[in-house]
Amino acid sequence: MSISNSKNKKNAGLRCIIVETVDNKPPQDYKHMYLKLAIGFCVAFGFVFYAHQGALIGLWNLLVLNFARDWWLLMLAATLFGIGVVVDEKNRDTRGLLRITRVDTKGIVMGRPGQKKTEATFFIPWNMLTCVESGVDESGKQPQEFILLRMGNYLAYRLRRDIGFNWIDEQTLLMKARQHAPHAKYLIERSSTDVKRNDARYTNIWLQYLAPSGKRERKGHLQQGDTLNRGRFEIIKVLGAGGQGTAYLAKVLDGPGVDISDRLEEGKLVAIKEYILPMHANDGLTTRLKDSLDNEAKILSAIDHPNIVTLYDCFVEDHRGYMVLEYIDGPSLRAHIKETGPAKDLLVVWWAIEICSILRYLQGLKPPIVHRDLTPDNLIWKSDRHIKLFDFTVAHKFDAQRLATVVGKQSYMAPEQVKGMPCPQSDIYSLGATMYFLLTGVDPEPLSVASPRAVNPEVSEELDQIVQRCMQFDLKKRYTDPKEIEKDLSSIGAP
Repeated sequence: MSISNSKNKKNAGLRCIIVETVDNKPPQDYKHMYLKLAIGFCVAFGFVFYAHQGALIGLWNLLVLNFARDWWLLMLAATLFGIGVVVDEKNRDTRGLLRITRVDTKGIVMGRPGQKKTEATFFIPWNMLTCVESGVDESGKQPQEFILLRMGNYLAYRLRRDIGFNWIDEQTLLMKARQHAPHAKYLIERSSTDVKRNDARYTNIWLQYLAPSGKRERKGHLQQGDTLNRGRFEIIKVLGAGGQGTAYLAKVLDGPGVDISDRLEEGKLVAIKEYILPMHANDGLTTRLKDSLDNEAKILSAIDHPNIVTLYDCFVEDHRGYMVLEYIDGPSLRAHIKETGPAKDLLVVWWAIEICSILRYLQGLKPPIVHRDLTPDNLIWKSDRHIKLFDFTVAHKFDAQRLATVVGKQSYMAPEQVKGMPCPQSDIYSLGATMYFLLTGVDPEPLSVASPRAVNPEVSEELDQIVQRCMQFDLKKRYTDPKEIEKDLSSIGAP
């Protein structure tokens, strides 16, 4: 435990107790004990050897051949022992420091590795937590970042940021603290590790949700003329609304205190997606929603493809999450087909080749990205005849060892995606289902190998075969590489 003077002017002369370790005892140094044990062992062995010299020499001669044959086991044991000593020495200085061991509806529990339940632990009830702040301790050889949990003006618990969250991550602590202790102050800066790992615009953007809580200032949809992000964006109109939120058309403004980036010059039109962040949701719902939004932001921020919508910025305001996206002036492919009827073969070939280019790019990333929601609704047809793919809310980086959640639109989901095991070929199935809709004007039957020619006889046999191969249940029979699809589509022709 260490004690430091409080910086609060009102409490000048008073001292704030800052707890850093589980108990008041400094980490024990066992070097002298090891030395004494080694000396004692050598003395005892000397007496035993002198008393039974003949027997021990005979035993050594008997075993020396076996020892020589298994020398590698001795070397392995010595190596493992050496590694253990090095790790032990490395962790000795931090062994007694506080860690967060549990965060529940009652408060925060802190302890240390290996601590028994009967030993003293530290507990902060939510109603006594007054402030959570970050800082840097530069008193040692290397600066150490820390999180300070304050209880009033005279007691605080300090956690080293690199080791204090071994069991409960920092994000979880902050989200639960914000929910159960809305009265506390939150003075948190991103850690240097986060700054180095990701672009500052997209790292922990949803931590802004930890701003002071309260009722929403606005009710219902944003209206024309409303501004967001300290006057940076002005709402023009509503583009659409759904279960998770609303999409708006907005323009970039310039003015005092407004930071305009190179990609967002004054007057530029942008699309702003608004997501609802529940003020009184349970931890599970809040975490899932935040993870979904954070996932889309991270994926889009790392993507650079002419047929994929560009993400410009993210921010949180008035209990809503906002993503500022490239505005595409054009209808979705679904809206276009509903208005004009089924498309001709050559136009569908043109669209499909551009979609293959997108899939080829996504599959080429490391790790590959599976969109999982490739449908006519998420493809915009621009005035220059090119298309744009958007909505990566349910996309995820492909991990063959992990089961995924079942998401997507039923008629466009591959069989393996329905089972919760999507793979890059799942998007190829969705491509086939999308082509079916574009050629027929109707959604395909869920979990089927659909034939557009059976509904629209004007569809060529070659294009019909491509659609059916894209929608095969057996992954070995389905296309594996978008390049194969592009090759077969090119043989039909281009507009």
